Amino acid sequence: MKTNPFTSSQFETTWSTHFNEEKDLLAFDFIKDVKFIKNSSDGIYINAGRNLTKGIFYDLDYSKQDYKNKTFLIYDVPDYFGVKEFNPPKNSSLRLKTIFQYQGFLMDISSYKDQDEYINAQFSSKNRREFRSNQRRLETCFDITYSFIHGDISPSEFEMLFEQFHALLSKRFADKQTNYHHLSPKKWNFYKDLVYKMVHSKQASLLVIYNGKHPIGITLNFHSEDILFETITVFDPDYYKFSIGKTSIVKLLEWCFENNYKISDFSKGDFVYKHKWSNLVYDFNYHILYDSKSVASVLKATYAELYFKLKLFLRRRKVNELYRKYKFLLKGGSSENNSDTHQNFKFEKLDDFNPSETFNQIDFKSEAYLFLLQFVYTFLFANPEPESNIKVYKHNSKNEYVISGTKKAQKIIFI
Repeated sequence: MKTNPFTSSQFETTWSTHFNEEKDLLAFDFIKDVKFIKNSSDGIYINAGRNLTKGIFYDLDYSKQDYKNKTFLIYDVPDYFGVKEFNPPKNSSLRLKTIFQYQGFLMDISSYKDQDEYINAQFSSKNRREFRSNQRRLETCFDITYSFIHGDISPSEFEMLFEQFHALLSKRFADKQTNYHHLSPKKWNFYKDLVYKMVHSKQASLLVIYNGKHPIGITLNFHSEDILFETITVFDPDYYKFSIGKTSIVKLLEWCFENNYKISDFSKGDFVYKHKWSNLVYDFNYHILYDSKSVASVLKATYAELYFKLKLFLRRRKVNELYRKYKFLLKGGSSENNSDTHQNFKFEKLDDFNPSETFNQIDFKSEAYLFLLQFVYTFLFANPEPESNIKVYKHNSKNEYVISGTKKAQKIIFI
């Protein structure tokens, strides 16, 4: 790999500023392309970026011996990166432990002429019609535009966009009632600082789907010379019926073909959509390099190996998911739009609706009625027409609402 964004000086320097108190990163002659910090608790040398990268590539020079009496941990080495097979000379005491941690998923598009050919190979005609239909409905109902930000962006525009990115992520994970570690202030400030710099240097990008001036979907990507790494993606859950996630993947595929990229990498995280869209599953491994003639180095390597095998064991039993939910509740988290008052409801189809004195029109986009948006947008999905045509009415004394379009209407009765 010629240009790995996760070992670039920009990435490493920004990470060091936020997580290493701006101390100098450590370079070693025996290993190229990676810098390290020394972990204060156990003395293990850990790659800059730790587990916030989406893949590390490195090369070894067996003639150098500055690994002596040391132990090195490299997070997230994808097997498709083509790191050379570990093959030290017989007189070398350098050893490697490879520990599987995650599966990764990617779209290898190198043998396809365009996104349509790739999608045709992955999906049935029924699925393809569904994709097109969902995108048409989205664009019929809303003022949809797509923006791929990969280069210059003003500080004020970026500041506003990243605030909206944070708001969408917060809303999404509040609805899921789970903690999302990237939203911690320290990590989020790191991303904000990093992405602004790397968008300008074209090592990162943001795909934004707008409804008018409001982002309803954002995907953060990083770039090598021919690989797009999809890193963080979020969509407004109120629009879930329109399958914005699928539309965003199509848009990213279009961009990749237009710019001669060979791979669109979903990275780690086992989700159904990745299985459906990917044509290659690969392994994320952690690599531990150590000096086999040093007792301390061997003990540290063994400790690290057992630690990560235990983490994998617990992850496979979903302990991490329970932990994130517990952490969310511990911090006083709650769903933003779905209070108990609005959990139980029923629908009633209306063949005809004429507003009367018992129903008053409301602004369904005002803060007091944000819980209605998912119902309004679900109604629009079933009855496509411009959102500007939709009116919502509230009963004067009952917890009932009517969503009315130009042709159809629907009553929602909260129980």
